[in-house]
Amino acid sequence: MFQFDAESVEVNSLGNRSTKTTQILLQGCRPDKAAVRRTASSRTWSIPIYDRRWKWKFGSFSGHWNVKKNGIIETRKERTARQLADMCLEAMGEQRYDTTALDQLEDTKGLPYRKRVRPEVHWDRIPPAQALNELVTPLGYRVCLGWDDRVRICKYGEGALLPEEDLMTAGFDAALPEVPDSITVVGGITYHETLWELEAVGLDLDGEWKPIDHLSYTPSEKYGWLLSEPPNFHGVEQKYDEVKQNNVPDADIIEYRKQQLKLAQETVFRCYRLKYPAGTQESETLRKKYDTLGKKVAKEIDKGIRRGDKKSVDKLISDYEEAARELFKKAEPILPGPKQKNPKTGKLEDYKLTEFNQVLPCFETRSGLTVDPVTGDLKRKDVIALGERWSERRGYNTPPNVYFDRNQFSIIPAQGIIRFNEPIYRLAVGKVPVDNSNKKEKRKLFVPGNLYALIAVPLKSVLGEPARYEYLYEVPKKYRTTPAKLPDLPNGVRKIPGGTDTKVIIDNQIVQAYRAVFEIKKSKTTGEYRATRKDLLDNSKAEKFEELALADIDVALLNVTTSDAGSGQYAGLKPINLDGAIQQVSIRVTTQGGMTTTISRNRETSTYVPSFDERQRSQDLKQIVKNHRNTVDKTEKVDPKGE
Repeated sequence: MFQFDAESVEVNSLGNRSTKTTQILLQGCRPDKAAVRRTASSRTWSIPIYDRRWKWKFGSFSGHWNVKKNGIIETRKERTARQLADMCLEAMGEQRYDTTALDQLEDTKGLPYRKRVRPEVHWDRIPPAQALNELVTPLGYRVCLGWDDRVRICKYGEGALLPEEDLMTAGFDAALPEVPDSITVVGGITYHETLWELEAVGLDLDGEWKPIDHLSYTPSEKYGWLLSEPPNFHGVEQKYDEVKQNNVPDADIIEYRKQQLKLAQETVFRCYRLKYPAGTQESETLRKKYDTLGKKVAKEIDKGIRRGDKKSVDKLISDYEEAARELFKKAEPILPGPKQKNPKTGKLEDYKLTEFNQVLPCFETRSGLTVDPVTGDLKRKDVIALGERWSERRGYNTPPNVYFDRNQFSIIPAQGIIRFNEPIYRLAVGKVPVDNSNKKEKRKLFVPGNLYALIAVPLKSVLGEPARYEYLYEVPKKYRTTPAKLPDLPNGVRKIPGGTDTKVIIDNQIVQAYRAVFEIKKSKTTGEYRATRKDLLDNSKAEKFEELALADIDVALLNVTTSDAGSGQYAGLKPINLDGAIQQVSIRVTTQGGMTTTISRNRETSTYVPSFDERQRSQDLKQIVKNHRNTVDKTEKVDPKGE
């Protein structure tokens, strides 16, 4: 505890002198690092003393509030900013506090988009004062402790003027901000939910996932997998048995065939990869070219040749991969959601994917939100897999609109693969030659399932940048920095262009989600089932993303307007409360027993403590680094559950 007593002399209009005493009591404060400076005639001690706010870095507080379900905040989880602040202050043990300033967020008429601000917070065992600061600072408020021991929440930049009484010296300055030409609010990675056709794939010995007819261990060049029954795959098993029974001296060949059989049993008819959004039509010519190259590559892989072993094989593999890209691009698959401008017509058209990697890694969920009935946690809806396949229980191939149970499959996001617990296939009947003769007999044919998956994917540029919700705000010209008029420049001197690029604000609470609604019907003419898109839903209006973005911009603009600032040194002790403008009061006691008070408005002069803006820049830098890491992580590996 420290107690400051100071005497000051007053002189009235008659010239009489009187003395008054000012007393300030600081409880719970602590001294910081002491320093002493000695000269030939004196010794000076400097001991910074911090008020009781040093204790605020301790404590533990948790809570998750303003959780949204399908874009709407759950009633039981809804709290105003003031209610959240009160909760934090109670957890801090504060009994005297004033948070009425936060009611502006509910009542402000000039800024309708600031009404009913409900920041989603997820505090997990952090100091309650940290939770309070993280809550109010982005909203444009500051936490202030007054001489009267009352904690107040004050609007940034608003507060009392510097007093005039007992003023010894004073200074004024204007804080000239760095003003961008525009501000862009960027949300989290966008979810694009649509119905995808699936294709059967398997893992080959070279570590690549390929369509099953392009695998090095495909049982038959002519019939593929049609005559090889899962899960044992007799055709692959036979190749392994042949080398094992013939006692082939090369142990590597035996192990090679063994690995092929293992991969077949673990991946073929179990793994289905996203192929195209439903309704996409591909070129038969390009498909034939891709399949032909795929079978040629398979023969080389089966010989044990790998990428890098032979230039001719490297060229073949390169052509095969290019054929896959060309096939996908020429099919012009449309990802429901965003629009892109056609360079020829200038009109906005559906977004056409050019590379399959643009949607990888996929999410492990759909785009909609729901509440887990067991835990009560908010989560993304589960992926739906459905399609035509053989049902042992029913004894026939199911229609394409029959769903799988969610526990029947898992997802490999990096490859966009749905992996089923059991082999999934259709049964057909066809005539097959007997022992290379002209005779034919009816045989069961094993055909990949005609499968679909309703799943969410990101949308990346070809360079790998994922699409996010963006809101661009042009800063009014009157607030921008106006460059001085330049004289005529000598030849060869480049004129630096004026203006700035946009300032980016990342708000991961804004997550746009597109959801395509499909209907699967059987054609009356062909008898085939076709998926047709009926509607496209977007959550940006329902969840009021524009208003959330404008609220972020409003806070950012607090720091890009010129504010008057200054400081004054006063005789004696001046008990002035901190507020949104006055954020620093320094008291100095001299060796002669004298005392002065330095009060700063919209500036901070103490050399012992970094200024509020510097502390915020440090915090913003940490957030930028965190967001950058999150961005890199999500670019390379999308958060599958969207949490």
